[in-house]
Amino acid sequence: MTSFLINEELLLEGGSAASGLTIEEQARLTGVVVSHAHLDHIAELPYLADNIFGLREDSLKVIGARDVLEVIQESIFNNAVWPNFCEICHEDTPILDFSAIEETETRSLGGIRITPYAVDHKGTTFGFIIQDAESALLYTSDTGPTEAIWRGAAGVENLRAIITEVSFPDRMEELARMTRHLTPAMLHAEMRKMPPDVPVYIFHIKAQYGDETMAEIEALGEARIEVLEEGKTYHL
Repeated sequence: MTSFLINEELLLEGGSAASGLTIEEQARLTGVVVSHAHLDHIAELPYLADNIFGLREDSLKVIGARDVLEVIQESIFNNAVWPNFCEICHEDTPILDFSAIEETETRSLGGIRITPYAVDHKGTTFGFIIQDAESALLYTSDTGPTEAIWRGAAGVENLRAIITEVSFPDRMEELARMTRHLTPAMLHAEMRKMPPDVPVYIFHIKAQYGDETMAEIEALGEARIEVLEEGKTYHL
């Protein structure tokens, strides 16, 4: 259930948007950025909308590709699975504001700039380069071997971290390629495209293959790779 809180204001992904933050933290968000419509990245957006009702004067922006937002709207916020919080208002202001972003368009929320790049995953999926005045972060979301975001990263100053995925152990490479994910060996090949000397943080390891996959990541012998820990704060 993927969510990252950036600078205590921007939520990257909505998988654990409600259970991972206090009500006060949810109410203070400047926006939520979603990479794609798979459930582990959007599952708690309905509860987030419910939790912030009446606690803020402005709408909470939800930013993503147009067709991704349409899927979320039609499949979840459809008044059948969950109320449509893009229509439900507090003092005439909708609780949620779905705002589509185009590839390579830069959008600012508070003190953070967001630029999306298409990555190689099932359905429309964006990775993002996220920047504030001090540093930049590259987040691939779920992806198999990809290209555009690494070209975009080449011109980014102060890139301090890369967050990318590994899902399956090496013996399951065929499944990884079919579902457009990475194994440790595929990650190792992908690192040749990455800017050098930037720490690489791993998420999305399938729990049932966790020990096996972690051992294979460690066996790569890449000092700049670290597996992210749930609940931990990272300073760039």
